[in-house]
Amino acid sequence: MKSPFIDIHSHKKIELPNIGIRSMFIQETTIGMDFDTTFSIGLHPWHIKKTNHKEALKNIEFFIEQPMLKAIGECGLDRSIAVNYDLQKEVFLSQLILADLHDKPLIIHNVRAFADFLSILKQEKPDVPLLFHAFNGNHDILNKLLQFNTFYSFGNDLEKENSKASRIINKVPINRLFLETDDSDIKIEEVYSIAASKIGISIEKLKNQIYYNYKSLFL
Repeated sequence: MKSPFIDIHSHKKIELPNIGIRSMFIQETTIGMDFDTTFSIGLHPWHIKKTNHKEALKNIEFFIEQPMLKAIGECGLDRSIAVNYDLQKEVFLSQLILADLHDKPLIIHNVRAFADFLSILKQEKPDVPLLFHAFNGNHDILNKLLQFNTFYSFGNDLEKENSKASRIINKVPINRLFLETDDSDIKIEEVYSIAASKIGISIEKLKNQIYYNYKSLFL
């Protein structure tokens, strides 16, 4: 049996026979919604001002027991937006605690905040895996993060030859690697093709490894 293509982080419906995790924003859901696909749910830092964040965080808990929920997030820190940074940290830490309490991986949004995440990891010492989606750190940041239970996902930035993602992907241990489409129009099959070329392995070997990673974290 061939391993499926896995789209670990998509804001769009994942088309069969591919599998993966559809990322849902908490303010776009209602309590009691049923999901026919595996999903994650979280309060994104971009949306903190668009909702009552305390109510939104409570609402996330209503979805925890749904069998299709595989992760919390995406959530994180973003230094490029006009949202109070202390509030961003408060909201993120609340979701980190929730993920740790319920043994759910956390899907991370990060913009210019790697130092903050390293500090949080050292201080909080979470047990759950943290998946940095659209990872674009350098080799030094990667080496520091690898000391913790961290994983890394890459998407359409791999199409750009000189992107940070293109330069770092072959430095990521393959057992910590995932691929994604996020909110782009790129097909996950194309992401795999580009990634396999940059890493220097076959697409089938890459599919097998990422499927193993997926089962280890989410099944």
